[in-house]
Amino acid sequence: MYDAKQEPKLGGEAGYHTAFFSDIQSFSTFSEVLEPEKMVSLMNEYLTEMTDILLENRGTLDKYIGDAIMIFFGDPKTRGAKEDALACVSMALEMKKAMQVFRYKWLDKGIAQPLDIRIGIHTDTCTVGNFGSQDRLDYTTIGNGVNLASRLESSAHPNQILISEETYLLVRDVIACEKLEKIVAVSYTHLTLPTKRIV
Repeated sequence: MYDAKQEPKLGGEAGYHTAFFSDIQSFSTFSEVLEPEKMVSLMNEYLTEMTDILLENRGTLDKYIGDAIMIFFGDPKTRGAKEDALACVSMALEMKKAMQVFRYKWLDKGIAQPLDIRIGIHTDTCTVGNFGSQDRLDYTTIGNGVNLASRLESSAHPNQILISEETYLLVRDVIACEKLEKIVAVSYTHLTLPTKRIV
């Protein structure tokens, strides 16, 4: 864990983490026709709620990328690989449920187009630390495991949570899942991922 009293330094450490990506399906197209004031209000409301759920589950917010959210579990403090994975999947389920509430709120504001969340989760060895330059550091996680979580998110259907086989093996005795077809992921290496859908 990093000491807040010390100056942050460049570099990172490898560890076993669970990475999470989410985005709103077709949000870019939707935002082009929405009034700027409404879009800002909607995004702030959405990101605030998702961040509250994240904090309740003790994950680490990596960054916002527009409507996308990147999160990881296992650093700066880990509860163990299994508990970290369970916390991440539990968080994802809460976020999915929160989106159902948002739809009704947005309908009241005249936003008729349905906004659906997509989520990808993968557990693997990743490197977490401060990356960037001496003048501007970004505390983040990098590695093939992170890329695979992003690939799962982009392959998910609307309102679907896709988890990798590695994550499934950690949560299967608690979370009900359904096996899906394998996904071919092009990352640092060319991999075929067995995937599970949360049901």
